[in-house]
Amino acid sequence: MTAIAIAMLLFVQDQDKTQQELQDLKDRIEKLEKEKQGGAAGQNALNPTIAVIGNFLWRMDNDDVIAGDGVTELDDKVLVREVELDLRAAIDPYADGMLVLTFEAETPGTFEVDVEELHVRIKSLPFGFWEKPPLGTKITLGRFRTQIGRMNVLHLHDLPSPNRPRVIQEFLGEEGQIGDGAWLQFFLPSPGDTALELHLQAMQGGNAGICQESDEPCYLANLAFFWPISDEFSLNASLIFFLGKNTDLTGDEGANSEVVSLDALFKWKPLRQGEYRSFIFGAQVMKSLSHEFATDTDLDGIADVMAETKPLGWYAWAQYQFSKEIYVGARYDFTEFLTNDDLDRSTITAYVSYYFSEFFRVRLAVERTTSDDPLEDELLTSLFEVNVVFGAHPPHPFWVNK
Repeated sequence: MTAIAIAMLLFVQDQDKTQQELQDLKDRIEKLEKEKQGGAAGQNALNPTIAVIGNFLWRMDNDDVIAGDGVTELDDKVLVREVELDLRAAIDPYADGMLVLTFEAETPGTFEVDVEELHVRIKSLPFGFWEKPPLGTKITLGRFRTQIGRMNVLHLHDLPSPNRPRVIQEFLGEEGQIGDGAWLQFFLPSPGDTALELHLQAMQGGNAGICQESDEPCYLANLAFFWPISDEFSLNASLIFFLGKNTDLTGDEGANSEVVSLDALFKWKPLRQGEYRSFIFGAQVMKSLSHEFATDTDLDGIADVMAETKPLGWYAWAQYQFSKEIYVGARYDFTEFLTNDDLDRSTITAYVSYYFSEFFRVRLAVERTTSDDPLEDELLTSLFEVNVVFGAHPPHPFWVNK
């Protein structure tokens, strides 16, 4: 019995030694792969992938449409709306870099240059424990589109329709919200095949209606849940909280702006009907718990009264993919005015998109607006949009199946 016990002990020791050697070999392979990626990234750092993306818009209106300057007419115009220069590179095995420059035109031939995104994304750190849940945190530093909803994250040329939803434009601005700051992305424990992420962002304020104070930071938390219901169906949902600051009568940052939002997306992607069929239904609700701001009641150019509104806005949209090239969709928007929640507007949009290729796509859309603002009430607009990409193609947006 003693000999058998000794033999078994030696066998176990050999097994442990073999397992350790296998683990050492695995660690060595992973290290070599990262070093190889680092070498490739080092070469690529001087030659990032480059794309130039152009957005062209021709609109026809049944009434006058005036630009933000109060003078220039936008109706019945052809407009190169935006040209985007997109540069991306793997800096090293631990971080990626991204720069997006935009040349925007609100009126034909008048362009403004802006940095839409410029950030470094730290996707890994050289610590063995870092990539194991609940860590695996991704850190983004720089300038980025805020996680206040899917339609805010997308760039103009990646939107499923020609314009952002009305509530995004009202609460965040026509271009949505872009912030300078820090972004932490946590992967949290979640049951089964589901996924749970927490996004925390702290940005310098000042570029959106709900955070006009540029000297103070604004904060955002987004708890995102993904549920693969089956092989064909999936659901994404996000609960979002936003806190910003507005200037009070003293010129200080004494006014708060608090917004809660629920963003959801249901997707059907059949397995038996080929690669190019899909259906999407999405919606987002944004509710201001408190929007405090200084206002000018006697129209002398000086704010004299503090006001508070609690506007509500939402949109719902659906899209069906008929083939590899054709997408058809519709969206309904409703929003109360940010500075007067007794007034509201709504818009119905219908569109069809055609992909000639990944680099060339066109869209035809019709919008009908009903509003308490007489300047836009009963406005009917037809839009013809063209997007063209030169160079490396950026990642497809979530709604595209190519």
